[in-house]
Amino acid sequence: MRAREIMTSPAFALTPSATLEEAAEMMTGHGFTTMPVVDADGRLLGLLSEADILRTPAPPGDPDTGVMLDGGPRTAGSVMRTRGLAVPAGTEVHELARLMTDAGVRSAPVVEGGCVVGMVTFRDVLRATAGRT
Repeated sequence: MRAREIMTSPAFALTPSATLEEAAEMMTGHGFTTMPVVDADGRLLGLLSEADILRTPAPPGDPDTGVMLDGGPRTAGSVMRTRGLAVPAGTEVHELARLMTDAGVRSAPVVEGGCVVGMVTFRDVLRATAGRT
């Protein structure tokens, strides 16, 4: 079994101009912990996780410490990580499990030709593994 067979598709993705508030709403609304950030052609630019949003400092002068989603022009593109795990659509499930475990991630974008075609999670891998006899 391969990534393309167990991934969520089509992939939900963010553009670099998406605000952190929009990103948080999309993540919580769809149950994702990490989302790909893509260009207009669907090419992977980076990854944005819940932790990336939570680590973003509040704007100067904000009385809160920590997260302030509605202040300033902070966008997915300004906070995203440009390094992270992305897997080819043909990656075998056992290899997915190893790659994700080694990278310490719970989800990863699935790419074909540099474009994001889906997302795969630990839960997807567990389902695929449990379904085997």
